[in-house]
Amino acid sequence: MEQSSCPARILKPGLCAFLFIILLMPLSAAAESALPDISGSQRSFSFYMENDVFAGQDSQYTNGLKLTWSRFGMDKYPDIYPYKLLYPVVNFVGFGKTPGSVKAITFSIGQNIYTPDDIEDPDIVKDDRPYAGITYFEIGFHQRNGRHMDTLEFYGGLVGPDSYAEEVQSSVHSLINTKDPKGWDNQLNDEPVIGIIYEYKKRMLDSNLGNGFGHDLIFNTGGGIGNAQTYYSMGLLFRLGINIPDDFGNYPIRPASVFNAILNEKTSPSEHNLGIHLFFSVNGNAVIRNIFLDGNSFSSSHSVTKKPLVSELVGGIAFNAERLKASMAYVYQSKTFETQKNANQFGSINISFLY
Repeated sequence: MEQSSCPARILKPGLCAFLFIILLMPLSAAAESALPDISGSQRSFSFYMENDVFAGQDSQYTNGLKLTWSRFGMDKYPDIYPYKLLYPVVNFVGFGKTPGSVKAITFSIGQNIYTPDDIEDPDIVKDDRPYAGITYFEIGFHQRNGRHMDTLEFYGGLVGPDSYAEEVQSSVHSLINTKDPKGWDNQLNDEPVIGIIYEYKKRMLDSNLGNGFGHDLIFNTGGGIGNAQTYYSMGLLFRLGINIPDDFGNYPIRPASVFNAILNEKTSPSEHNLGIHLFFSVNGNAVIRNIFLDGNSFSSSHSVTKKPLVSELVGGIAFNAERLKASMAYVYQSKTFETQKNANQFGSINISFLY
């Protein structure tokens, strides 16, 4: 079957939704002018990229991109769109009411792409995962009280052809002159996805060994409910180095992982000392629902039998210098479905600017 081109599909309704998602981010950034001029508040912009080519692969979770804008160091959440639309839910669950906590908001857009091992087979690979892509946005609320940080996020997006994962992967592969993925005609069907995520982080250890050298240990736990993913997660992150930032660490692209600013009202960008540190983390996930393995929720599609428990190991190095933070990491994830041949491995890059 001949693959449809992007121009031939340009009038499809999914494109309108996709453009709406893209336009929401500058809208959120433009709303900064409506935010109160809170003393000590700051903003940041972060770029995340994950790709299995860093690990010498080209299958399974093959690419992830995420852009995040944040405003932090506030004593209350701003009364602006689109955040104010979610306040009834935020207030109902009692989030954000901790006295004296420092607040932050985030807005993210992103896309993830998943393929089977053999991307040159035009037919369904029955014992391997489906072709799938998701394009999404996330709206986040964060609060810090001392060594604790809570995050509540809402997300929405599109899975299927109108995520435009096929066009992105095909264009990139054509640009770098590598294998042409031929099985996208078998991808998951179009499906809107929504969900809500809560995550809690705590700095359990924070030791200064002198001359800026130190280490810390961060505990994280939480979960999400939605037709794309329903899960529970728990893990530990250890950091060792010089002038470790007063934040809650770096994580792979996943819900509730996008905010890593210092979130301390007493800290200004000029006080972020030059620093470097190593980090190592271990995380476990109990998976109830994963649309990228279970298949579509409301229509028939290719699927595989997922594993209910998945572990993840991460090792990397991070740098911080005044308004810039950057990290590079290697991620090893255990097999996510029963017939998977090899564990997932990919590299991650994260760059954040404070302004």
